[in-house]
Amino acid sequence: MTDRSELRVIVSLCKSGSTALIHSLAHADGVSCYMQTVKSGQRTHGTPDYGIYRQHHEGTALGKETIGPRTLADCTLAVFPDDAAIRATRPVFLLRDPRDTWATWSRAGWGSLERFLTAYEHLLNLYDRAQALGVGTVFRYEAFGEDVERAFRELSAALGIGFTPDMIDWRLRFPDETPVIWRADVQADVDRGLSDSARRATGFRYRRSPQSITPAARAAIEARVGRRYRQLVSRPQVIGSACPAADSA
Repeated sequence: MTDRSELRVIVSLCKSGSTALIHSLAHADGVSCYMQTVKSGQRTHGTPDYGIYRQHHEGTALGKETIGPRTLADCTLAVFPDDAAIRATRPVFLLRDPRDTWATWSRAGWGSLERFLTAYEHLLNLYDRAQALGVGTVFRYEAFGEDVERAFRELSAALGIGFTPDMIDWRLRFPDETPVIWRADVQADVDRGLSDSARRATGFRYRRSPQSITPAARAAIEARVGRRYRQLVSRPQVIGSACPAADSA
């Protein structure tokens, strides 16, 4: 892999809008999208599949990888084979408020709070490593609900791809002959309903529903990842930068 690759990587926790996001970004000219190929190798063979980092890509390739939810291996996924891959792919980290993310995980029945916190810490640590190497961009999930066009324009610029309004209102679908895009979703322990709804979707619309978590979970999230999250997303260089309230009803 050269110092700058035509491959860019987007990393997030599960339930952070990454499926809809990669579907939207696929509408940019000259962009190919790959969905969780590293994680698919981990789940299928017990070892991350780093083939996407070795292959040649025409134009720009976007690889989407999610951390979590069901096993410790999922929650500590080694997204990158080495530091050189981090430098070359200049990753974007999609961050959603950890309280809302846990509420969604909990509603889906996705295991323990401890495993969730391990996953979120791993995501933040991956970003810290990227920053130490002089790369890494943060995209704040909630920006979709504030100014979706601006969010996509800024993200497109960060990824080095052209913005198109079709990212917001889908005019096209992924063709049936490209199942590799949905490769990880063939695993039995993946929520097929999410994949199927994404396939049928005709537009991207951020929707935020009221989330409810227990006081104990709220306190644990605040102690382990909440402060780090808020400090990070309040930085001016973050796409969709904001300073979320310390707590909410």
